Amino acid sequence: MIYLPFQFQLFNQTWHVRAARQHEITDLGLCNPDELEIIINNQNPESMTHTLTHEIVHAIEQKLQLELTERQVDLLSLGLIDLIRSNILIFDYINKEENEQ
Repeated sequence: MIYLPFQFQLFNQTWHVRAARQHEITDLGLCNPDELEIIINNQNPESMTHTLTHEIVHAIEQKLQLELTERQVDLLSLGLIDLIRSNILIFDYINKEENEQ
């Protein structure tokens, strides 16, 4: 069993992330916007990173009613992972700018 209980803020709402219970979901992950919850199945760490990011993109996509395809969500997820890993300081800058306004 994986340990994933945490939460994040998105559009002024608190989302919860947790590990799936045995046989709870058949996919790698699930975004449930009605419950503000993301559920992740047990996987290797790299796959879990991709799945979590994928489901967060779904959360954004569903809240903004973008109607993206699974392929679009998946490719955006890969791009975000690369952006975050390659440019962590950009998030410090974005955070700093918001706090100074």
